[in-house]
Amino acid sequence: MHVPAFLMLLLLALCSPNLATADSDLELLYTKQIAWTAANLEDPKVVASFRSSFQNLVADKSKMQQLQTAEGRKILLQGNSLLAVIQLKERLQQCLLTHAAAKGVSEALAKALDSQALSGGICAEFVEQEKKLQVFGKDMEKNLKEEARAKILGSAQKQLTSTQAYWKEASNQDTLDIAVELTDREREMKVKPPQAGTELLLYTKAIRERKNKNVIVQADVKKAFAEVQTELKNHADYLAEAAQGDIDESLQKLLVTNPAASAQYLMENPGALDMICKVLQGYDQKAQRNETLDKAIFWGGLVVGGVLLATGIGAGVGAMVLSGTAAAGTLTTVAAGAALAGTIAGGGEAVYASSKAHESFIEARDLRASAFAEGSSQAAFGKADAATDQAYSELAEAGFSAASIIPFGAGLKVMKNAAQASKLGSYAKVANEGAKVEAASVKSIATSLKEISSDKDVLKVLENSQKKVDSEEMGMFLGYLSDLPQAERKEVLALLKKKPEKAADAIRESSKSGVCK
Repeated sequence: MHVPAFLMLLLLALCSPNLATADSDLELLYTKQIAWTAANLEDPKVVASFRSSFQNLVADKSKMQQLQTAEGRKILLQGNSLLAVIQLKERLQQCLLTHAAAKGVSEALAKALDSQALSGGICAEFVEQEKKLQVFGKDMEKNLKEEARAKILGSAQKQLTSTQAYWKEASNQDTLDIAVELTDREREMKVKPPQAGTELLLYTKAIRERKNKNVIVQADVKKAFAEVQTELKNHADYLAEAAQGDIDESLQKLLVTNPAASAQYLMENPGALDMICKVLQGYDQKAQRNETLDKAIFWGGLVVGGVLLATGIGAGVGAMVLSGTAAAGTLTTVAAGAALAGTIAGGGEAVYASSKAHESFIEARDLRASAFAEGSSQAAFGKADAATDQAYSELAEAGFSAASIIPFGAGLKVMKNAAQASKLGSYAKVANEGAKVEAASVKSIATSLKEISSDKDVLKVLENSQKKVDSEEMGMFLGYLSDLPQAERKEVLALLKKKPEKAADAIRESSKSGVCK
C-alpha cells in the first residue's frame, strides 16, 4: 500500500475493539539500551547517553527491588561490564603510538574489547594495580608481564583446544556431502561470506587454488581438512614458542595475533592496561624499524570452534580478511578482524547467554552488517558516503532514546525495508534500488524515533504494544510511519495516545498487506 493507504488502515484499526494495556518494565528498557550501546560503541553520543542512563538507574532507589531479581542482577553485571569496556577503550586511546602497524594492533584490541561488553568478567581494581606498580617498580612490572603472558596463553590455548575438537569431529563427516554443499555455497560467497562450520573450508588454499574452479570434489575437501590440521599444528607450535623467550617479544606476538584473548585478560585485569600500553609502544618502535611480524596465523585467532569471529561491524569483514580481499598478508591486518562478538569461545568469558540483553545484543550487533545491509557483501563494508554515514549516526543516537520499542532481530531489516518501499513505491524495488534511498530512509527512521522518544506518553503506548505484536509487525509499522509527512505522523501519534488500548491491533492491522508489490 502507499503511505496514505497505510494511514487510512491505521485510522480504521484504531476504531476497533479495545485491548488491555501493560506497564513498562525494567527489562524492556535497560536490556535494550545495553544491547543497543554494545552494538554502537563507536558512537560517542550513544556512549554518553548510556553512561547517564545507567548511572541514573543505579542511583534510583525505586528500582532497587527490580534490580535484585535474576534479570536485574544480569542488567547490573552487563551494564558494569559495558562501562568497563568504555573506560578501557578511553585509556587505550591515550596510549601514544605512531606507526600504522602498532595503531592497527591497538584498534584490533579495541574491537576485541567491544566484544567483551556483556561478559560481566571484571575482577580487579584499576587503582590497586597501579599502586602496586608504583611500589614494587620493575620487579612487579616483570611479574605482571609474566602473569599476563600466562593468562593470555591460557585463553588462547582454550580457543585452540575448542577449535581442534570442532575440526576433528567435522572431518568425520561425509566428504562427498561436504563437497556438494561447498560447491553450492561458493556461488554466493561474494554476497554472503562464509562465517561458520565446514563452509569455512572455502578459505583454505586447497579450495581456493584447486585446478577445477567449476566444482569442488572429495579430494579437494580432504586436502582442505589436512590443511586445517596443519594450520592448527602450526598454531600450537606458535603458542608453545610464545610461552618461552623474551617476555616483551612474547606479549607483542600475543597482542598482535590474538586480541580476543588479550581483551579478555584486560577485562579481568584492567589495572594492567598501562603495562599493555608499554608493550604496544615497544612494538611501535620495532615497526618504525620495519621489524613488524608478518606471519598470519589465523586459525587460532580468527576461528574458534568452527566459528569465524565477528569484528565490530560484522563477521563479513573477518571473512574478507581470510579470503585475501582485505590484504591478509600481515598479522596486523588479521588482528583487525579478530574480535569476539557474542561468540562463546571456551576462553573463560562469562557471557550470559540466557539474558535478554545478550540476546538483543546478538541481534543488534549486525545492525549495519546484515540487518541494515542486504546480506554481507564486500560492497556493504566499503566506506559509506557522508550522507549515509551521517544517517546511521543519527539512527544510532535516536535508537538509544527509543531502545524500548526498537524491533530487534528480523524487525530491524523489516523496518528499513518498509521505509525504503514507501519511498520507492513498492517492495519489489527494494532489493535492486534500495541503496538509492538508503540515507533518506534511515534518516527518516531516526527522525521518527526521536519524535516518539520525546513524547513519553506515545513511547509508553508503543512499549506496551510491542509486547503484543511480533518484531516484524513493529518494524513494518515504524518503517511506514517514518515516511509519513510530519503532520500526518503527528496525527497518528496523537491517535495512539488517545486510543492506547487499541494501538497493538492497529499496528498489527496496518502491517498486514504491506506496500503494493
